[in-house]
Amino acid sequence: MWESKLLKIGIAVLVVFSIIYIGTQITFVFRPIVAVFEALFLSFLISGILFYLTYPLSDLLCKFKVPRMLSMPIVFLVLIGVITFLGLSIGPNLADEFAKMINNLPPNIRQLNFLILEMSDHPFISKLINLESINLGSLTERLAVMASNTISGLTSSVSSIAGVIANLFTSIMVVPFLLFFMLKEKGQGTLEKLVDRFLPEDYQGLTKKVLAEINMKMGAYFQGVGIVCLCVGLLAYISFLIIGLEFALILAIIIGITNIIPYLGPFIGAIPAALIGLFESPAMMIYVIIAIVIIQQIESLFISPAIMGRKMALSPLVVILVILIAGRLAGLMGIILAVPGFTVIKIIVNQTYDHIQARKEKLE
Repeated sequence: MWESKLLKIGIAVLVVFSIIYIGTQITFVFRPIVAVFEALFLSFLISGILFYLTYPLSDLLCKFKVPRMLSMPIVFLVLIGVITFLGLSIGPNLADEFAKMINNLPPNIRQLNFLILEMSDHPFISKLINLESINLGSLTERLAVMASNTISGLTSSVSSIAGVIANLFTSIMVVPFLLFFMLKEKGQGTLEKLVDRFLPEDYQGLTKKVLAEINMKMGAYFQGVGIVCLCVGLLAYISFLIIGLEFALILAIIIGITNIIPYLGPFIGAIPAALIGLFESPAMMIYVIIAIVIIQQIESLFISPAIMGRKMALSPLVVILVILIAGRLAGLMGIILAVPGFTVIKIIVNQTYDHIQARKEKLE
């Protein structure tokens, strides 16, 4: 009975859940750990993403006989140069468009009310939706109140904004040190040394193999996603300029950023652009939708296959389910990290299973 595999698995699961439950009850012990994790999570996340985006340049310099300690300042100079160039080139236009968008918010709400009233007179719309049951005046008034309350709340809550800015500034200040450490340790095999020192010999090979595959997959993922998002953002900006859409830069940045979310991101990023186009005219909204559809077809047929390939080896259905579950559990951050997080778990499970099967075959 006690040799049953199912029983052993059940006991292991019960032990894990018991440890988790006890940990949630002993808050005075684990709360400081959680606080430290929350404080450093954003810094480690930004540093990790920058590491995967910059270490190819560091490795390339090392191949040309540049010492690693010298390659890291070069990487930092390139990174600072890129950020400075972007700030000087698009910063003023971005600030102007954002200020103009805030100023146009009340007229856009009135325009939305006018469009709804026009739609209510259309026979097809009146049959499809009973707009008479909707208090349009109340709806518009509520939207205006919500918008004004949001703006006034953001401007009046100086202390909250100052706290957020202080935390963000602290996190950003830590990022260069973490990035420097990551780039430095990559060439010295620190993780491998720790594995050799603290893990039993039977598990050293498995752990090194898992870490190597995770590092390869994460590097390919973040580098590929960065290039794809940049290409989609540039295509969106050029398309919006051609059709004459207002706030082209902000909307293109939104589309590029939301493209981080596989499959669902393009639809999320298209909503603000379609609404801005609708405020201008129904024809402009149609032009925006056509432009976004063409961009997404180019991205899905040419850009993503050429850059990403099948690096994650995940089916679309699995990706969508993982994103929905992660978004429910962890919000926006869960949506962004859903695919790489699930990929890490998949690598660990697959490599552990293969290791167990290999040991069984060896014993037999």
